[in-house]
Order: sequence, then C-alpha cells, then structure tokens
Amino acid sequence: MKRTSDTPTYETRYDSFCDASGEWQFEIREYQNDLNSIVPSDIPPNPNPQEAYRAAVFLEGFIEEQKATGNWSDTALDEFESFGSTLEVEAVAKALREISEEIET
Repeated sequence: MKRTSDTPTYETRYDSFCDASGEWQFEIREYQNDLNSIVPSDIPPNPNPQEAYRAAVFLEGFIEEQKATGNWSDTALDEFESFGSTLEVEAVAKALREISEEIET
C-alpha cells in the first residue's frame, strides 16, 4: 500500500508506520484478529475496497467512541493482541480508508 504526500488523508504523524518510499510498513493481515473482534463480519487478510471500507467504518467508530468516553489511551487497547498504541490503531484505520478508496480494476 503506497501513500504519498498528495494523498488527501496523508498525515506526517503516521510517518513512523511508513518506509522511505511511502509504503505502509505493516500488512492488514497482521491485525485481522483484532479487526474481526471490532467488525461484525469477518475481514479477510487482504481486504478488497468494500471490505476495507466496512472495517474502516467500524474501526473509526471504535476510535471515536473511546475518545468520546475519555478512554482513548493505550490502555484502551489491552484486550487486543496486535494494536500496541492508539497511533497504530489510527494508522491502520487510515490504511483501511485508503484501500477503500482504491478503484477495483
């Protein structure tokens, strides 16, 4: 997954999750179990745009709910195996959103 500075959702706060060429340094499949505990339908290891959209919506909803309740901290992630920080969760949500905006060919 390539992200560039001309991508509308590009934010430098996620640079630590990208390599020098702008590629995400993680694969969505690394988070599959955690995503499947948030999203009511299973997300495959390599989601297509529609599946990524569904996962992004639920993950973004989780983030917003935690923020609204004042619980958005790394301790809110204790129940998850893969997510190590709130910034990591936000980066995965951005990556899923970017996948969802890709045009299937």
